Amino acid sequence: MLYYIKAGGPILYVLLILSVVSLGVIFERSLCFIKNKTSVDSMFKKEIKELLIDGKYNEAIEFSKKEKGVVGKTLTKFLIRYCLVGDYKNSDELLREIELEEMDILERNTYILGIIAYTAPMIGLLGTVTGMIQAFGKIAVSGTGDPNAIAGGISQALLTTAGGLIIAIPSIIAYNIFNKKIEKMSLEVEKIATFIVNIVKR
Repeated sequence: MLYYIKAGGPILYVLLILSVVSLGVIFERSLCFIKNKTSVDSMFKKEIKELLIDGKYNEAIEFSKKEKGVVGKTLTKFLIRYCLVGDYKNSDELLREIELEEMDILERNTYILGIIAYTAPMIGLLGTVTGMIQAFGKIAVSGTGDPNAIAGGISQALLTTAGGLIIAIPSIIAYNIFNKKIEKMSLEVEKIATFIVNIVKR
């Protein structure tokens, strides 16, 4: 492995850094999504509906805090600002504002995966092109020489393209999976949020 890294030259070191960043983002975002469950059961809806109808806003806030993840955070912020602080702007507008705040947390750093997925193959290709230029430059200076040496130089040049693809493939897979999860979470939050708004508007 160390031989291939050295053979790939400076470009492969750049790709190695990108791979570490990509793995770090994938790990960090995976933990974030594990912590942020979205689905809520019917008992939660029933309990919080009763508390809000009875005007027990403090109890409703404490109850919503027990619901872990983005749903609980969104509802808690909304109930505090709308029912206690008296942030009486349009409830739909307020809720949308809070939703965007929470979605921004979920989307954090995912763009990095998109950038890496797009740039890693390009960087790898750049390494291959520069490697091929060097290999053919040697041929032009010294003649065909040893075919094995030439083949070795070309194979080393191709290492960076392979490295770029190896990094890009898992990055683009993770990027798409995370975006799908964000879409799903956004829909779930919107459903429960609409349910709550309809209650407090009564």
